[in-house]
Amino acid sequence: MGNTQTKLYYYLTGALIVFILLLRRFLNTYQSFTTVVLCSLMMFLLLVSLFYYGVVQTVHKTILSRPWSRLALLCCGVYLFVLLVPLGLFGFSNFIKFSVPISGAQFTWLTVNRYPIAISAIIGYFGLALVGIYFSNYARNILAVDGDQPVQAFKNTAKSMTMKQFGQKLILVLSMLIGICLFIVGLGFLNKIFPSSGLFFLSQGLIDIVAPFVEIVVIGWLLGVKYAWITSRGLIAGVGVCLIVFSGLLAGINLALSARPIGQPTIIVHRGVINHNAQGNTITALKRNSRYHFPFIEMDIQETKDHQFICAHDDDVTIPSHGKREINQLNLATISQFHHVDMFGDYLRVANRLGQPLIIELKVTDHSDPQMGTRFARQFKRQLQVLPHRVHSVGYPFLRQIKRQLPHTDVGLVTMLNFCNIGNYKVDFYTLQHLTANPFLIASVGKTGRAVYSWTDDSRLSMTRMDLLGVSGQVTDQALRLQELRVNYQKDRWILLLNSLQNYL
Repeated sequence: MGNTQTKLYYYLTGALIVFILLLRRFLNTYQSFTTVVLCSLMMFLLLVSLFYYGVVQTVHKTILSRPWSRLALLCCGVYLFVLLVPLGLFGFSNFIKFSVPISGAQFTWLTVNRYPIAISAIIGYFGLALVGIYFSNYARNILAVDGDQPVQAFKNTAKSMTMKQFGQKLILVLSMLIGICLFIVGLGFLNKIFPSSGLFFLSQGLIDIVAPFVEIVVIGWLLGVKYAWITSRGLIAGVGVCLIVFSGLLAGINLALSARPIGQPTIIVHRGVINHNAQGNTITALKRNSRYHFPFIEMDIQETKDHQFICAHDDDVTIPSHGKREINQLNLATISQFHHVDMFGDYLRVANRLGQPLIIELKVTDHSDPQMGTRFARQFKRQLQVLPHRVHSVGYPFLRQIKRQLPHTDVGLVTMLNFCNIGNYKVDFYTLQHLTANPFLIASVGKTGRAVYSWTDDSRLSMTRMDLLGVSGQVTDQALRLQELRVNYQKDRWILLLNSLQNYL
């Protein structure tokens, strides 16, 4: 591209970024699966059009009269879009994954099988990314080749790419990701040292303009766009400053960034343990830490093959000569032969005697009995109503069974990987994994009036971040630390800038 075309490409990139920010603002208010799909489609078309303009200006050819080439280029655009989704897609990935309409049973299956699914997805993604980087010049070669010959363009791409070039492109992509990460973290650290509202919103504006601009320019270079060195950059710099100010002002009306913490969150003692002072999920830990009178002690239970409920977190136990076996595939007598077991009925009776409310996590595997929730509710119906005990689980169907038996007992959905439109599920509260929880998810489920808890918040950073995002309570192994936490909105707001890592990484 020449000097004029490069300038126009940069201006169009800035306009696209503004449009993306406006779409994100729109989706924050009017979020549904249909609107997310339409907004994502618009962004996809504009992004592909921008790259198409850059490549056309580089090779000085078009494909208007080449139908097969147009189809191949469209496939390249779809491929690129898929690769960008795990990297945040300029903030759209959160909207996409939190709007997917799946049933509660499907949510449970995906969560229970998250490890093989996640590992397969990660391996598959890296494979697609490496292939995409290796053949990144294909889009340019489609236009450069004479005639409507997308297959020949593919062959030319494979022949022309050397391992040195591939390595350079790979290093460029990694440098881009690391650089954006350091840029966001650095601005956060700067705001920690110099806390002020002006610097905070200016920093958010810098992130929302610089990060996507760098990504779009680098991706364009990978696709074969050749930029000219611009000698007079005053106008471009002025436009860039205006964009940053605009983005900062837009951030100023974002409720997730301007709302103050609602107060001290509900403290929930994870597995009944505080700072490793007992073994989790035991009556000993319950007795030791109930004296602090925290609102809830959270603990885990498993059902055995002979339908007994025991206090245990892990799905499996080690049986000599048989290795690890799932608890719900073993009888209580077999487990008791090799391991100390606290029965949930005993645990619940002690909690009632001590006046300690519980949040009971009903653990679920692929082999859980389909009627486990109904059986649990019937077996402990009277004792569960002595105190305001609650039950939460990743097993949505089991929560519905419990709710039918105990309509006055609150049930909640536990998330391991935050995804899909969980706000439509019929539960009384949510317990969200704090690492993948973001402002949009917390706000979208919180505006329904239901409590939103986060887990497991042990560091001051995670505790402060979740408090700033407005969760109702926090599940923690460090209940005493959380009790002493005092969030200073002005000084601690820098942590909110780190949420941008989910948008651009």
